[in-house]
Amino acid sequence: MASSGLCREKHLLTIGILRLLDDRYAALPRPGRVLQLLMTNLRNRPLSSTSVDSMRESILSLYHNLITGSKDFPLIPFKGSFRSRQTATPFVPVEQEQKENTTPSLTDTPAGIMVPTAGLSASPPIILTPVLPERTELGALKADRRNCVCNMEFDGRTVTRVISTVYRSKSTNLTNRWRVSDYSAEGHVLMSVLSNWSSQLWTE
Repeated sequence: MASSGLCREKHLLTIGILRLLDDRYAALPRPGRVLQLLMTNLRNRPLSSTSVDSMRESILSLYHNLITGSKDFPLIPFKGSFRSRQTATPFVPVEQEQKENTTPSLTDTPAGIMVPTAGLSASPPIILTPVLPERTELGALKADRRNCVCNMEFDGRTVTRVISTVYRSKSTNLTNRWRVSDYSAEGHVLMSVLSNWSSQLWTE
């Protein structure tokens, strides 16, 4: 995949961990109490606040994969804080309720999924992920073994979250890159982001 060089919407997500609420993960090593994740929007329309906030539920899943190599991406509940900060955006500011219904500022074409770029810090020139179309049968996502698929509840509705391993080549995966996508019950994509830990993974 060739990089497009376009600026992407990016967010820095930070969780402060007081206590893990599932004893099965009590031994998960944490050098500090705060973990920071970088999130890059792969679609050509702004992320909703619900989509950004929903990533709180998956940050420790990605950290668990980084530390253990497990492909299960378990949901790990915790007691603590969460905050997000937008660090870049190519989009014209609009009211929150209009974000998912506004013509993207980057292009006049219909909203879709963008090709990941090489603009991320320390990212390789080529990033490969499983194909995740704008609309699909949820069963097809589950059938692809490169995807970890689970149902989650956000704002009173059920979404299907797909976490995919990111590859440098067909046989080499990247240990600090994940694609996280949400689908509606009808199989429409709601969010698709590229996630990686910041250079300063943890702080005290």
